[in-house]
Amino acid sequence: MLGAVRCLLVVFVCLVTACPGAGGNYVQGERSGGDVDRGETNGRRLDFVSNLPELDEWQIRITGSSMWVSYARDESADKLGSINLSDKETRKLWKLIDAIDIPGRNVGTQDEDEGYVSLQLKEPGGEDGGELHHIYISRASEDDELLALATYLQDLTEKYKKQRPKF
Repeated sequence: MLGAVRCLLVVFVCLVTACPGAGGNYVQGERSGGDVDRGETNGRRLDFVSNLPELDEWQIRITGSSMWVSYARDESADKLGSINLSDKETRKLWKLIDAIDIPGRNVGTQDEDEGYVSLQLKEPGGEDGGELHHIYISRASEDDELLALATYLQDLTEKYKKQRPKF
């Protein structure tokens, strides 16, 4: 009987010492934090701000598939909050944004008489964190691409927040 216990003890010791990490050599990993690719964390972003002559302002921020809406008049503000868009809505929205070709446009001017729309597009990438493009388009403009984008933003806001912006 004592021989069987000793035999089991020897088998147990052999198993424990054969397990990885038990009594073995620890090998230091050669991993540098700067070499790790964590992926792109900052996506594309559009800030759409409609400035009306009556001091009304609608602000909409689109980041990826998220849309944030706020309305301000004089000193008061109403933050309607965030919306998570469907894949179909996101694709359509970014297609309308790309149709405006913000990077390829003239900066424009702030039309204080008629009001204007301010569009700021942030493109990710590069060593400086990305490219930033900012343009102004008068509300009196007959710009078809801007009108299509504004109408779709109104539709989405009304669908999710039950208010239709007056750009």
